[in-house]
Amino acid sequence: MKTWTCAIPGEPIGKGRPRAATIGGRARMYTPGKTQRWEAYAAATLALGWVHDPLRCPVRVTVEAVFSRPQGKVWKTKPMLRYPHVARPDADNVGKAVCDSLEKAGVLHNDSTAWALTVHKWVAAGHEQPHVRVTVMWGDE
Repeated sequence: MKTWTCAIPGEPIGKGRPRAATIGGRARMYTPGKTQRWEAYAAATLALGWVHDPLRCPVRVTVEAVFSRPQGKVWKTKPMLRYPHVARPDADNVGKAVCDSLEKAGVLHNDSTAWALTVHKWVAAGHEQPHVRVTVMWGDE
């Protein structure tokens, strides 16, 4: 089994719902700007670390999203360990944004080749910065 891991610095986001606008009397669908900007940034970061052709085989994708620690959970004397992030965005939307970024970066030929997607959402430990760690596994098991 081959494995590739890459970290995307910054606050994770979830895939925004498609929006509709009327242009020239016709309805057009578009992705929200915040989602577009994050996916472009993530794709650029992923592309820097990927040196192969896009994968066309079945892959497993693991996403570890680490969100900023709320100010009310910052202490001077108590240990500040990671704990599960149970607020928005939903884990499936974080996974969708990452898979779309993997496709845009040229890591995956099509994100539908991901047959397994695991997403873990965490609140950062005291020393951590927000980031997303992506692991892609493929090949013989």
